Amino acid sequence: MAEFVVCLFAFFLLVIAGVQFALWSHASHLARAAAEQGSQFASDYGSTETAGTQAAYQFIAMTGPGTLTGPVVKTTTGPGDVAQVTVTGRTQALIPWLDLTVSATSDTPIQEYRPSG
Repeated sequence: MAEFVVCLFAFFLLVIAGVQFALWSHASHLARAAAEQGSQFASDYGSTETAGTQAAYQFIAMTGPGTLTGPVVKTTTGPGDVAQVTVTGRTQALIPWLDLTVSATSDTPIQEYRPSG
């Protein structure tokens, strides 16, 4: 009987760990997709850094509003005319003391008009 209780506890621990990994993985993919969305908007011809930041926040709100908690989006225009968007946040935790942070960065060249001639 004691073996059954130990095995049942280990089984539930593995299930919780698996679900927690799935939540972390989903939040990580959401952060990556939001960063890519934001960098695409920020790199459009005539666009601004603010447009990229807003696009990333809107993507998070529409795609996974509860998946990535406390998202922070930072958009910069780096050297070489590159729009860079970084999305950071926390994943939902099944275990109260567990604090899992995810972060993703996307770089996209800024589109510009170059007259031929």
